[in-house]
Amino acid sequence: MEGDLGAPNASVLGEHSLLMGSSWVAAFLCFIILLTTAGNFLLILLIVTQRSLRNTSNYFLVSLFMSDLMVGLVVMPPAMLNQLYGRWVLRGDFCSLWASFDVMCCSASILNLCVISLDRYLLITSPLRYKLRMTSCRALALILATWTLAALASFLPIKMGWHELELEVQPLNVTGRGDEDQCRLLVSLPYALVASCLTFFLPSAAISFTYCRILLAARKQAVQVASLASNVATTDEATPQVPRTPSQPLAGSESRRFTNKHSKKALKASLTLGILLGMFFVAWLPFFVTNVAQAVCDCVPAGFFDVLTWLGYCNSTMNPIIYPLFMRDFKRAMGKFLPCCRRSAEPRPSAISLSMRNSNSGPRAATSLKNVLTLQAETDSIDSGAPGSEPRLLPAPRGPGARSVSLWDAEPPDTELQLGTPVA
Repeated sequence: MEGDLGAPNASVLGEHSLLMGSSWVAAFLCFIILLTTAGNFLLILLIVTQRSLRNTSNYFLVSLFMSDLMVGLVVMPPAMLNQLYGRWVLRGDFCSLWASFDVMCCSASILNLCVISLDRYLLITSPLRYKLRMTSCRALALILATWTLAALASFLPIKMGWHELELEVQPLNVTGRGDEDQCRLLVSLPYALVASCLTFFLPSAAISFTYCRILLAARKQAVQVASLASNVATTDEATPQVPRTPSQPLAGSESRRFTNKHSKKALKASLTLGILLGMFFVAWLPFFVTNVAQAVCDCVPAGFFDVLTWLGYCNSTMNPIIYPLFMRDFKRAMGKFLPCCRRSAEPRPSAISLSMRNSNSGPRAATSLKNVLTLQAETDSIDSGAPGSEPRLLPAPRGPGARSVSLWDAEPPDTELQLGTPVA
């Protein structure tokens, strides 16, 4: 009798613990969906409403945030219902449509990351030629090509049934358990290889290549800053100047401070690139490797595959957090609405630039070391055209907008170059 009573109690406790676990899973998935949707929508709204953010470079960010927003609105909610109920609770003919949107939105997000890395690479390597190369028409063409490739890798093969082991169209892409209410995308090995290469492995190689080149450019820039700072300090010591007040710092110490500061910025850029690449590969590499393995041996548990799928979805949650976090223009725009972002968004003048402007050293008072660094790569070819000419420091444009091109600047600052003006 006691054994008969104990069995129902154990069953009730098991169901209660299962409901508690499902509640926590539902709460966590709802939080991920809300964070993904709200973050991407607010950033799109910020770019549309703020005039300072309406530039060619941010077209790619709008495309990225739009694909991630579609992941949060169209892909994640049915996936959450499928995860909680353990079966497909929506209409049967909606399964293939949802699977197509799943592949298209995730592929578009990855391809947009690849285009953004290419845009950053062009901006860093040749900032003065960036606007000539990356026009609005070319940017829109790249975005259109990105979405077209994502659609061709999703809707066309899934609707035509090319992704299946047998080339025949089925109303539902079901699992091999015989359950007609299961909606899982089971693909053949050729489709898994082709789609994974086009939407992940090739874009991942391009992202790694461009970010490594950006990292090398940042380190090279740090070395150039150190060299120019030492040259400016040596020139200041050799040139007779009006005696300084005790409160005015020496140019040598200021140049060393600026060099250390720029070295820290280069290190920060390296860490930032490491975070971006790390988050991207942690989110998507396990899924695509497992997807190919599933097509080969059909030996991956469904629960484990669902965890890796949601890990890839979380990349759409992190994109609107990581990318604007390191971009000055977004910080300035968000500083108008969020008081916590105002202090970090305010630009601070260079210490060595202030020192040179405060010093009574003649025409060199308007020279900015940051502008010399920014323009050095472009002016080397100009100076080398005149035989016997010595490199000259270019006067910096006056006003608060004079600054060097950073890794996360949306576009290079608009400056008028007076290349023909000699320096006395």
